[in-house]
Amino acid sequence: MTINQNDVIEFKGIIAIGPLVGLPSSDWVGVDIANYLSYTGVQVEKFSSFDKRVEADIIILVKLMPSMQWLIDKVERGIKILYAPVDIFHSNYIYWRYRYRLKLFSGFLIHNDKVGELISKTSNSPLFFIEHYLKYALDSDNSSEKNNELLWVGHLEYIPSLLKFLKEDKPNVKIRALSDLEKLPHYENYLRVSLAAFGSKYILENKSEEGAYISDVYIEQWSEKKQAELMRTCIAAFDTKMNSFAHNLKPPTKAQKFIYNKIPFACSDYSFSFKYFQDRGLRVAKLNEIDYLVSPEYRQKISKFCDLQKWRVSIDSVASTYLDACEKSVKIKSISKIFFRFMDFVNFNIYFMLRIIDKLKIILNINKG
Repeated sequence: MTINQNDVIEFKGIIAIGPLVGLPSSDWVGVDIANYLSYTGVQVEKFSSFDKRVEADIIILVKLMPSMQWLIDKVERGIKILYAPVDIFHSNYIYWRYRYRLKLFSGFLIHNDKVGELISKTSNSPLFFIEHYLKYALDSDNSSEKNNELLWVGHLEYIPSLLKFLKEDKPNVKIRALSDLEKLPHYENYLRVSLAAFGSKYILENKSEEGAYISDVYIEQWSEKKQAELMRTCIAAFDTKMNSFAHNLKPPTKAQKFIYNKIPFACSDYSFSFKYFQDRGLRVAKLNEIDYLVSPEYRQKISKFCDLQKWRVSIDSVASTYLDACEKSVKIKSISKIFFRFMDFVNFNIYFMLRIIDKLKIILNINKG
């Protein structure tokens, strides 16, 4: 159910949220929620660095992981620490790096059930499913004329999955693809290796401020304005992800962004987005169901679902789940500092070996290419 302003103000105690470092996740999951809670009367302290002294009853950490010593210090002071990992576990070795630190958290704010399953392997603290609130909401009057185009929005790391889909499925509809091309210099080697994995070559052509051709597919520069424009005019949207460790742990934010704006949406059935909506009563169109994706029947189903379920992603409902997690989290009991530091050292060595193995695999793939 939703929460009203009076319910929020009744919360007692001080909450600190951070580190807020300008990442999309720290803004969306951290800054926006912190500002909203402050507006409703909750005492909230925002912090930008683990070096800053934090005075609070409860600390919510967004994505970034502090040192073992930082966590031990807070636990010894009786502070409850909650962790919102978002998508930090992009590989198995990252999980091993932080594995023992997870035992010092009083609870976890989870955006993907599979992340919760991973954390539960090492921590007994409670898991709280947290929605991303609907940050990119269209006006209620979404009556713009629709073009026979499909919208794809994704970071550069998802470009290989898009190109693989277009190469194998060849949808007979124009694709409008938006990505963060300003980061391209940092991703070129990744794209080269990832595309080679399914027999494609990384070719960059005609790059400008508006966009670029990547392996013969035109990718437009993302902006909030361009995204809003295409969300209004495209007939439907879709998402592509590889069936991989990293992609399977991603939050369902893109699917939520489209479906809760009444935009028909499709994704792979192994994506968590597919499971997320299935658990809530909506069977999302699959990537090989383009005719169904653009059908009036499916658009009507999306519209009805949104009318019933959009309350889940209102900022007041989402903020209330943060407070619920704060109240129901559990304090960590006394610990052995020496043992925890030792285990953190052991996990670092496992992390280091796994990362070397991962790098060797990348080198071998490059040589094969």
